[in-house]
This record gives sequence, structure tokens and C-alpha cells, in this order.
Amino acid sequence: MFSPRCYSAKGTSDYANIVQSVCMIVFALLFYSCEQDMTIDIKTNDKRLLVDGEFTDDKAVHSIRLYCSGSLITGRPQSIVSGAKIFLTDGIDTFDYIENKDTLGLYQTAGKVGGQGGHHYTLTITNIDIDNDGKMESYTANSLMPVPLKFDSLVSSRGLNGDGNMAVNNWAYYKLFYNGPDFIYKFELLNNDSIGTITDRLGTGEIAGDKYFNWVVPKVLNPGSFVNYQSYMSINSTVVKGDNITFICYNFTAAQFEFLKEFDNNTSSDNQFNSENIYDQLKVPTNLPTNIEPADKAAGYFFVYSISKISKVFNE
Repeated sequence: MFSPRCYSAKGTSDYANIVQSVCMIVFALLFYSCEQDMTIDIKTNDKRLLVDGEFTDDKAVHSIRLYCSGSLITGRPQSIVSGAKIFLTDGIDTFDYIENKDTLGLYQTAGKVGGQGGHHYTLTITNIDIDNDGKMESYTANSLMPVPLKFDSLVSSRGLNGDGNMAVNNWAYYKLFYNGPDFIYKFELLNNDSIGTITDRLGTGEIAGDKYFNWVVPKVLNPGSFVNYQSYMSINSTVVKGDNITFICYNFTAAQFEFLKEFDNNTSSDNQFNSENIYDQLKVPTNLPTNIEPADKAAGYFFVYSISKISKVFNE
């Protein structure tokens, strides 16, 4: 009576052993397969040219920094790219960017130069081999420099702002022309005429803090026509008679604005960037748009924008 039970128990043990052996084989195959997939992923999109630069209509020494992108996967840090040949042209004027001998990877115009609103500019970068295949590569970026908005006047008065706080309220009146900006980034300075650049503000939370409010500006569809417009900002700090108030607008295309918005969505004011490299914490910013071509081998952005400024002495 007990024999069948003993046979049944032995049969169950054999079956369990067989199942255990099969599971171990399947697990080993899956583990091996995962290892193979990971190895392939490590080698994918591991190197790109990373461009950080801008060109405006402001007479200044303009700069471009080139890096070979780092990798979040392999942990390889970003490295500078030296020995490149860079020039910018609108088909009329050509500006060469020369590598700084004291700071390799930094390329600057030979002197103080500026662009012209309404012109299309093409940046060309050659004489580099990012993927180390022995073949020199070429990269380009194209952008319109918007016609800068033209300020007519700046009106300031002391009173309550929209938050109910005492402030100096400022209304800037200006005209928008054909080929003008799609978007503007506006800010004010008190007793400081330093304009700075847009890359100075990336990663600081200043752009994100604006929540993109009042960035959009009316479009002028016909050459020779214009649109009257106004913009408002307030200064909450103490302003006294004799202080200088400056109202500034950076004039951007829609494509540039989309990059700025996505950059803000991928960063925060809590994560400050290395001032020498605005993409330092992004490593390989694959989720950001770029105007560098070929886009699958490059990242970053080359900004081309115009600047509008008006100042007044506060006399109230």
C-alpha cells in the first residue's frame, strides 16, 4: 500500500529536478542575452560634437566652444575639441573664429564684429574627427537673425504692480518689422548697462522663471510694414531719482525659443552649470533639439539673435 506513495514521491522529485535544470538554463540564456544587449547599447551614440556659441548684432568678440560629448552610460567626461576651422557668413560678410591659444577649444572672432538683422547666417565647422574614423567631418548650422524690434520710448512711474507691491512700473513702446522676432526674452537692469549673453542665463532658472509669459510677439507679414506694440515690467527694488533704468529684449526665432524651452524643461535653478560649459550636467543631451547638422552626430546650439535696448534716467 505504501509502494505507490513512495514511487509517487520519487517521481515528483525527479520532475522538480528537471524543471529546476530547465529554469537554470533559461536564466543563463537570458542573462547572457542581457549582457550582449548592454554591450551594444554602450557603443551606440557614444560620441558627438557638442557646440556652445552665439552671434548677435551687438559689436563684440563672439565666441564658440567645442566639446566632444561625454556619456552617462560609460561615464566618460566631456573633452574639448581643438584644431577646428570655423567661419560664419551671410553671403556678404565672412567672420572667422580663431582658436584661443591660452584656452584650447574656445574659438573667437578676430575683433569686435556684429551681424545684421534680417540676414541668414551659416556656420561651418571643419577639420575635426569626432568619431575617430580617420575621416575629417563637416558640420553646419543655419539661422535667421531677426530684425530687432525698435524702441520708441520707455515710460516709468512709481506705484503698485500686479502683485500689489510698491514698485517702479515700466512700459516700453516699440515697433516690430518684417522678418522680426517670433519670440523675445525681456529683462531690465538698474544702474547697469552690461547686456551679457543668453548663455549667461541658461541653467540659472532666469528663463524658466519667466514661464514663457509675453515671449510671443506679433508677426509682420508684409515687407515695409510694422506693428506697434508695448511690453511691461516692474522693478521691485528701491529706485531713487537719478537711477538709470535699462529695458532689453533678445530677439529670437521660433526654433531658438523651442530649444530654450526644452533646455529649461531638462534643467532647474537648483542645478547650476559650469560657467565654461552650459551643457556640463546634460552630458549627452539627446532629448534636446539642435540646429547643428548632421543632427545625429551633434548636440548643443548655435544662437543667432539680435538685441534691442533702451535706457532712461528715473526722475520721479
